[in-house]
Amino acid sequence: MKILIWTGTSIIENDISHMSKNFKTYRISGQDTILKAPMFVYRKRLELMEELLEELLCFSTEGNIILVEGKRDRKSLKQLGITGKIELVTHRPLTDICERVAATGKDVVILTDWDRRGNILEKKIAEHLQHHGVKIKRQLRERILFLVKKDIKDVESLYTHIQRLRQIADPNHNYNNTDDNVFI
Repeated sequence: MKILIWTGTSIIENDISHMSKNFKTYRISGQDTILKAPMFVYRKRLELMEELLEELLCFSTEGNIILVEGKRDRKSLKQLGITGKIELVTHRPLTDICERVAATGKDVVILTDWDRRGNILEKKIAEHLQHHGVKIKRQLRERILFLVKKDIKDVESLYTHIQRLRQIADPNHNYNNTDDNVFI
């Protein structure tokens, strides 16, 4: 059996056939929690998500812009400690938003949901922004999608998803569960 691991720049395929034959469910010792994958998969996912969050935080604190669909998406990112400029794209005409973003001269990450509607919206926004010469960092969205697409379908679920990953992968670590910056 093989698994795919995102290293930040490429995908590595690892052979794990030497591991347990019962690869369907796993139990956390001392708990009733049943996992769908071995613990190392959750730990690696958490590590990669934390790296992505750090990268997104750095991106936003440099003054760059993150575009999201709604208020709950913005709230989720704020709960994860993303403190920079987060713009909503569904409350104004798309051309107005793109012109305003282009006028700033900043780079952009488009974090729309990864459902059909979100993908269509992301393509439309990207077309408009590219027409205005704005640099779009698509790789961040793609990496987040790669790590969470099977588990959650939208940006607003990122905060709870990462909290759940933290509880599974590192239950003894005292994570900050408030709306404060999680990187402190």
